[in-house]
Amino acid sequence: MTANPGGILMAHSALDKAVADGTAALPQETGGILLGFRTPGLIVVTRTLTVPDPRSSRHGYLRRHRRAQTRMALGRGDAPLVVGYVGEWHTHPADVGPSLADRRALAAVARLAQGPVALVVLADPPAGPAHVHGVVAARRALWPVAAINPVEVADARVVITDDTTASLEAEAASLTQAESS
Repeated sequence: MTANPGGILMAHSALDKAVADGTAALPQETGGILLGFRTPGLIVVTRTLTVPDPRSSRHGYLRRHRRAQTRMALGRGDAPLVVGYVGEWHTHPADVGPSLADRRALAAVARLAQGPVALVVLADPPAGPAHVHGVVAARRALWPVAAINPVEVADARVVITDDTTASLEAEAASLTQAESS
């Protein structure tokens, strides 16, 4: 039995920032990390952080770990404790979705993550947010043979919400406090 990786709910403001940063980087790809929280069956993205790759090209972007860690420490800002790393995002200057390499990289991240992780690919950023592709990866229950790939990677619908970052994060924080009481 496999875990259902779920879907992606993204704050409009987070999407707008990623689209703006992606457009500014053209003709190269760019990307970064997604911050937010998880609910059963859903990854909620409240913030996007851009992590520049000086070696990016029209056909490649690599999120550099040290730069991402530094950027995430600064980029969490005033976010409640419930907000943390939930995935990656990057652009494709052409109108194409996630590549096989993108899916493999997401599976590698999911093997180490505490929960499902999302990948949002913004295809053809000058066209705006009309071409938003989502993929979610989650570890399966542990299998007796470690060499078997214990990660499920599936396309996911990205739903854009007009709820604000502050309202989504406040709701998550209050639910977390209520559960711990």
